[in-house]
Amino acid sequence: MDESLYKDTVTSRGLTYRYYHAPARDGKPTLLLCHGFPSTTHDWRRLVPHLQEHGYGIVAPDMLGYGGTAKPTDPAAYVPSMMSRDLADVLDAAGVDKVIAIGHDWGSKAVSRFVNWFPERIIAAAFLAVPFVPVTPPIDFEALIEMQRKALGFETFGYWLFFSEPDADATIQAHLDSFISVLWPHDPALWRTHMAPVGALKRSLLEGFTAPLPAYVSPADKSAFIETFRRNGFAGPTCWYKIMTSGMSSRDDQQIPPEQRFPPKRAPLFFGGAKNDHVCLAQTGYAAFRAEPLKEHSVTTKEYDADHWLILSKADEIARDLEAWIERTVLQKSSL
Repeated sequence: MDESLYKDTVTSRGLTYRYYHAPARDGKPTLLLCHGFPSTTHDWRRLVPHLQEHGYGIVAPDMLGYGGTAKPTDPAAYVPSMMSRDLADVLDAAGVDKVIAIGHDWGSKAVSRFVNWFPERIIAAAFLAVPFVPVTPPIDFEALIEMQRKALGFETFGYWLFFSEPDADATIQAHLDSFISVLWPHDPALWRTHMAPVGALKRSLLEGFTAPLPAYVSPADKSAFIETFRRNGFAGPTCWYKIMTSGMSSRDDQQIPPEQRFPPKRAPLFFGGAKNDHVCLAQTGYAAFRAEPLKEHSVTTKEYDADHWLILSKADEIARDLEAWIERTVLQKSSL
């Protein structure tokens, strides 16, 4: 990604955001790309060249807590209503009105709430690995873990509790090689044993677990990650989890007007499921789009033979599928 296309802006609540902006050409729409944890815009590096080459505009911010964007350590700064306003401010700074919003991992949650709070700025929305996240009533996080055990037979979000501990940042920093070995698993099934269960990730770090990295992560990728997070830390990024386990995010969501709690029916949706993701289960994502009221929407689903990091390992395939969806479905339904 061209370093000269990065810009900074200050949002209406006084936070600096760094974002990548390539203007659209030939009447093509602009894509808002929202990355997840623990990442920066660098995660889009294999998708952006293809999309940009075909004329699509790109606005890709370093999300709050990451890269060149502000990194507050108070979880209250990360509630979805405020971050949605930030994204709208970034688009305003870029001179972009409406977008096709695309999210991966926690970026899918960010896109979900942007759709809720600013439906008038949405042409369509795409979700990778994680589906649209609906508004739900506040629930005790321990109760949610128990519901997962009963429904699935295992825990998928147990590591959220570790990320919510006050010293999680220091623990990760002190065991960064182990963290990377779990984060990018050479065997996707490692997430079932070394990350997802309650206590498993922290134990993996403290015991010094290491393993080979998958082919989609080069030595240069690993070095760039280490350099970035040695400098920036994880105190900001883990706030994305703290607002969930504390119920802060759910309470904030209750402000969303009932008529805006799902995407507008005029906006086509895309879901890319990761077949080998053992935490963000593809079948759960498909079920979400088959449920009321999303089943009434125009939904395109694709499955990728990939783990959670499909935007790294299957970037070319995803770029082609997104372009086909935009050209054949989105632009056929929208006048932009």
